[in-house]
Amino acid sequence: MITKKKFRSIIMLAAIIMALFASGCTEKNISAEEIATQMLDKQNGIQDYSYTAHMISYMGGKLEESESNIMIKKPNMFKEIITEPGKENKTISISDGEIAWSYTPDTNTVTKIKLPKASEPTRNDYINIINEFLNDTNVTVLGVENVDGRKTYLLETTPKEKDGDYELIYKTKIWIDQETWMPLRYETYNGDGNLTIKVEIRDLKVNTEIPDSEFKFEIPSGAKVVDLK
Repeated sequence: MITKKKFRSIIMLAAIIMALFASGCTEKNISAEEIATQMLDKQNGIQDYSYTAHMISYMGGKLEESESNIMIKKPNMFKEIITEPGKENKTISISDGEIAWSYTPDTNTVTKIKLPKASEPTRNDYINIINEFLNDTNVTVLGVENVDGRKTYLLETTPKEKDGDYELIYKTKIWIDQETWMPLRYETYNGDGNLTIKVEIRDLKVNTEIPDSEFKFEIPSGAKVVDLK
């Protein structure tokens, strides 16, 4: 199964690409600072969003499938519920900005972490993230395709240098909706050109005024609570 770090990196890369398109900039020499400015402008208009990510993994000769329902609300609320076929209980991660909860149904265990007080992301944080991807990744526009009746830009990314994930994820394709400038699909391929992971973004909703109550966690009956403080 793909690591959360790598999956979130793919999503962050898509966000950077969306900012580039939305800005109307097509210059090859556009700076990271200009892209960061566009990202900040777009972020200012988004207060909350939600979607369902359906993921299929083809790695190791074994097909694995899962579905994640995700909610995010500014400044720091997060909720993810992961469903796997054949499993009745769901893996849950929730943060209300003060406490982060994580529930693992296989062990019926809840992990609780009190979050440190953090300031809002600074401009330099965005620039550092963008620089990392622009320096390490080549991005190519392959053309225009339809995804579920929506016209999208098909983009392809490849690393400029091999790293530890080269055999797992060498090439990534991302379909960007031309109307909303949001990603609708991701596909990753290994060094041999074989499809390893496919992610479809469904039921995307932006600025729906998600209530704070969605980010309150209820401890399942009988669960063991581990407070990491």
